[in-house]
Amino acid sequence: MASTTTTTTLITTTPYSPLTFRLLSLQSAVAQAYANARQFFLATLYSSTTGSGHAPYPGDTEMSIPWLTATLQAKGSIPHGATVTSADFLGLDGNRGLAGVMTRILVTYTLPGSKDKNDTHQVHLIMKRSTDSRSSRLANIISGSSREVIFYGSDVAKSLLPSTLLPKIYYTHGSIWLGEYVVVMEDIKKRRTEELAQGANNSSRKPPVDVNFVFGNQIWGVPDSIDRASLPPSADMLDQMFLTAADMHAQHWNDQSLFKLDWLKSTGWYKGSNRVGWEWAVQAGDVAWKKGKAMSASGKFDVKYSDKFVKVMDNAFKRASWERLQKRLQDKTMPFTLTHGDFHAANMILDRSSATEASSICMFDWSEVCIWEPTTDLGQTIISDVPVAVFKTHAQTALKKYWDRLIELGAFKPEAYPFESCWKSFLRGGIEKWLWTFGILCSYPGMPANAVQYFHDQMLAFIELAGDVEEDFYEITTVVCFAPPTRT
Repeated sequence: MASTTTTTTLITTTPYSPLTFRLLSLQSAVAQAYANARQFFLATLYSSTTGSGHAPYPGDTEMSIPWLTATLQAKGSIPHGATVTSADFLGLDGNRGLAGVMTRILVTYTLPGSKDKNDTHQVHLIMKRSTDSRSSRLANIISGSSREVIFYGSDVAKSLLPSTLLPKIYYTHGSIWLGEYVVVMEDIKKRRTEELAQGANNSSRKPPVDVNFVFGNQIWGVPDSIDRASLPPSADMLDQMFLTAADMHAQHWNDQSLFKLDWLKSTGWYKGSNRVGWEWAVQAGDVAWKKGKAMSASGKFDVKYSDKFVKVMDNAFKRASWERLQKRLQDKTMPFTLTHGDFHAANMILDRSSATEASSICMFDWSEVCIWEPTTDLGQTIISDVPVAVFKTHAQTALKKYWDRLIELGAFKPEAYPFESCWKSFLRGGIEKWLWTFGILCSYPGMPANAVQYFHDQMLAFIELAGDVEEDFYEITTVVCFAPPTRT
């Protein structure tokens, strides 16, 4: 979109474009019509229990047993000749995601030649898929959230280190144009369930656990079902998260070939394109932040904002502009790599179930996978999950271990990226990841006041960790692409 003035105040320089939004709305309507026709023909041509079956799509209410059997056999999860007797859709406890539908699937099967109907075995799966509606498709088209399943099927994901980083993927379907996606993967928390049950007396093996439980799970608390005594110390967990990130980040440190992957979230921004989506998102964040302040000032939403925090937020939204983003991204002194993009503890599971391998972190929800400044991921999870007392005393130590590991892996020479630069990027990147996010969340429907207060307090403590900085130290940079706040 052309800029009408040179001022850096975003709301006056980037007026809402109704034509662009109408074209995207038309695209979503065509996509929904196509999906409806597809669902009709598949229901007519295929049975869920006989024949070859078909792969799942958004809106399906059951899973094809023949297709599932062939898929599990091809992936080596059940033996050839095994008979799948059922695939039950179950709820997913603790799913606080803001997009998509996640379903736990319990697959029951019998072994080849088994005469005992009670001699059954199980495979535990997770299916994540987009909602089958026009509005959902429009949101997915704008946000590009189908990139997650494209990532899972890419060579980048298949070669990603460490090899334990991703869940086992059984099936992916994603279309950015249709605004839809489906991924069927292993349920990591049910990994080695039968082995663990048989070796109940082996104290060195424990079930996989959500990493956010190690840190207390924000305001939500740790479920009574979790054995807190079995969890690692918070500082040790933080070290492991940062070292895992270093192993991943080193692989594509300043890797120019990443820019060939147009489906990565930020590729267009680095190339100077996809401006409209970025500006729409910033407008949405600015409007939501102003609404959040008004809700607090009215006394009807019990959140107390510090003056320092408000100043940082206000200044960042006031200065936000595409030109400032481009200046940052074209800065050759700023490293980049492949990053998760939503690197917080609720998107990680600590696998402690192996009898022969050390515990490892497995990550999911790669919908924001992107090219970005590496330490932004690390700052995000500090603010999101780590108690202030822990990160004030241990964040710098953990980051130094991250930096040392990158050097050990040959990502860069120490003089090319001194630790002081890494620390500064970490302090800036964590807040910049949260500026826009907090703007959205502070007035997000259904978000409780104590959650907003928690994130405010976490951000403020992280800001104070940086000490005195220049007024323009923090910028609005990375965002989740939203529809514009005005649709007239």
